[in-house]
Amino acid sequence: MMKALVKKLRKPATLAVVVAALMLAPDSQARATGPLYGSTYFSKIFSKLGRGVGNVAFCWVEFPYEINHGIQNTDPTSGAFTGFFRGLYFTGQRLVLGVVDVVTFPIDVYGNNYQSIQRTEFPFIDEVH
Repeated sequence: MMKALVKKLRKPATLAVVVAALMLAPDSQARATGPLYGSTYFSKIFSKLGRGVGNVAFCWVEFPYEINHGIQNTDPTSGAFTGFFRGLYFTGQRLVLGVVDVVTFPIDVYGNNYQSIQRTEFPFIDEVH
């Protein structure tokens, strides 16, 4: 009777040990800092291409973002006025940098260090530093 019970439990126990070992094994991608910050040449250049296309397509988002930001920080009249011009500046900046990223994507110019040039990588994302 005991032998039959040990035989029945052997396969599930072995399976449980294997599953536990796999769950506790270190992840080989644990050193990565995120899906957009690859370390290989191809991941860098295609991240740059994606960033450029996103910035060109959504550069206009800076207008409502800056107008809303200006209205929330000051009164509606001056906030809309200053927000419009801040939005114009950041839209132009995002558009130019997006075009540069798309045109020069095969060349790893600044190595994913866009923070020194641009506020955020994509217009919809407020990055936390």
